[in-house]
Amino acid sequence: MSRFKKTLFICISILVGSVFVISAISKLPSLEQFGWTIVETSFLNWTAAEWIARILIGLEFFLGILFITHIRIKKIAVPLSLFLLTVFSIYLYLVIRMYGLHGNCGCFGEWIPMTPVQSIVKNMLLILLILIVSYNSSEFQFKLVKPVTIIICLLSLLVPFLWLPPESIYIYEKEKPIHQPIPLSLLYHSSINKAPDIELRKGKHIISFMSLTCHFCRKAAKRLRIMKEKHPELPFYMVLNGDSTSLKEFFDDTRSSFIDHSVFNGAEQFSQMNGGYGLPTIKWVMDTTVVKESNYINLDEKDILYWMKDDKQK
Repeated sequence: MSRFKKTLFICISILVGSVFVISAISKLPSLEQFGWTIVETSFLNWTAAEWIARILIGLEFFLGILFITHIRIKKIAVPLSLFLLTVFSIYLYLVIRMYGLHGNCGCFGEWIPMTPVQSIVKNMLLILLILIVSYNSSEFQFKLVKPVTIIICLLSLLVPFLWLPPESIYIYEKEKPIHQPIPLSLLYHSSINKAPDIELRKGKHIISFMSLTCHFCRKAAKRLRIMKEKHPELPFYMVLNGDSTSLKEFFDDTRSSFIDHSVFNGAEQFSQMNGGYGLPTIKWVMDTTVVKESNYINLDEKDILYWMKDDKQK
């Protein structure tokens, strides 16, 4: 092989590796959302999805380093990268089926917005380059190549877990049952706010108090939306505080407009219903009594479904 061709194939390998590394790094800031999207587009539960998301990012780091350093390219990097790109392409196909051709697929996080179709094309080009590398690239061989490869793999997989540990590793104190009245009549007797279209003072409801400009409230709304899409029977209701001009931006971001909601302004009355706590708050309400409170992280649809069926839960 001529020196020019050898240099060309080395450059292609480094290019492929750089794409994998950049893809992994760009996903880190939106790692939590990446895991939630996996829940949304697969059969996996919240715990499995957050671990899978971190493993996939770790594998991207690992593959990128192998291609860049020319270590174990043919035996590990090529077959694993082809498998990973195939999995990502199937995932993108599911995203297209659920949300259409538009929107950011998240393949490069928020750094480089790409539609699902653009990302699939990118994957096909990467596969082509990887096949070229597999037939023409030489590997860097040295005595400790196996243990070095294992160390690179372990460190790569560790990066996303250190960046943002999975929520499932934390032990949350189980919410204690409470019996606290909530003045929901304020929602219906306000002179400046439209009353809810549904009766929240009777039956069981999961009522979330949120601000339209609160970052964590938007996370909560996204998680509620994913649960509601999978279980339409969940009795979610959102009480949103803020300027109505922010409503479109809130729903464009969270895609939760189909969840029953109303905008409520009036700081004192909103605080009375919310309990004066920080936002968001998620209250399990039976008639006009709060029986439990959750945060959006440990809220579980299975618990809610059980609560809805349990007539003894007062």
